[in-house]
Amino acid sequence: MRNLTEQVRAALAEEILAGKYSPGDRLPSEREYAASTGASRVTVRRAYAQLEAAGIIARSRPTGTRVADTFRAHSGVLENVGLITTMPHEFSGRFVEAVSRCCRELDALLVLGIPEPDTGGEQLKIAMRMATRGVKDLIVWGADRGFDFRVFERLRILGVNLVFFDQILPGNFADYVGLDNRSAIRTLMKRARSRGAENMFFVNCSGLDVDTNAEREEAFREFIAETGCRGEVRTLPRNTSPAELRRLAQELDAMSEKVPSAVIGVNAPVLQSLFRTPPVHAQLCCVDHTPAVAALGAAAIRQPIGSMAEAAVSLLREQRRKGEKWRAVVQRFPGELVEP
Repeated sequence: MRNLTEQVRAALAEEILAGKYSPGDRLPSEREYAASTGASRVTVRRAYAQLEAAGIIARSRPTGTRVADTFRAHSGVLENVGLITTMPHEFSGRFVEAVSRCCRELDALLVLGIPEPDTGGEQLKIAMRMATRGVKDLIVWGADRGFDFRVFERLRILGVNLVFFDQILPGNFADYVGLDNRSAIRTLMKRARSRGAENMFFVNCSGLDVDTNAEREEAFREFIAETGCRGEVRTLPRNTSPAELRRLAQELDAMSEKVPSAVIGVNAPVLQSLFRTPPVHAQLCCVDHTPAVAALGAAAIRQPIGSMAEAAVSLLREQRRKGEKWRAVVQRFPGELVEP
């Protein structure tokens, strides 16, 4: 059971996370906070001292006590890592295994958070619970952009080290590790052209707000504009029925009979949902390599999951090492072309 000082400290930290006090806001004086909570002034003084030592608040005269307003990293030895991701999922499963292996080598505890349902909002709730319970290092495989980025910024100001992986680009409050999406798409398109494709279809999915999908579609459009070859983006609603998917697959394959074409899936699940058997005429490509993609005869870009996991943990250690000198970095990895 937490003592009174810890209870007051945790309550104030949760109020900052919830947005009651924003970065730079003035906090109540020790006397005011004691009166509003019923705690003694001595207890509040001790809680404020702990928050100041952690860099969460700053106290000075004559400005008084304020919430810290600069990003800083938690220093010291990496003791535990909070990993927020989706399970079960082939790629996240491999990523969890790789992060777990890194933690074992560093004698650090892995704390796993799995959102239900798999949304950015639920991921944020897990991050807040972990942070208020003492987990100071988080790796987040963002589900979508459906969370309040300001709360993650507050987490950073509270001294939580953050690394985002894959789908969501966080901005200057966290490091980022992901695939070089532009290079991946260009590699697939160059391969398709070298094998005679005169027309290209990029298949994306709607209703999923993630940066990686947007980057891959943008890279497709850029390549079409640069080369002058024909290209078209097809977008699948997330609730597309199996019958509609079959019709689209048949349509794309029939068009490929007339004009040699390539179908490029934004990722493996999208390509697998569209084609259940290898097409007769169309070339198939996608980002991510799975056994199902290989069975379709598709070329794919394999992501170096192990190396990316090691980089995410390494960045957390770098944040601890740099402390107040930390600045956000973006680290992208080249994928490997896997031929059918």
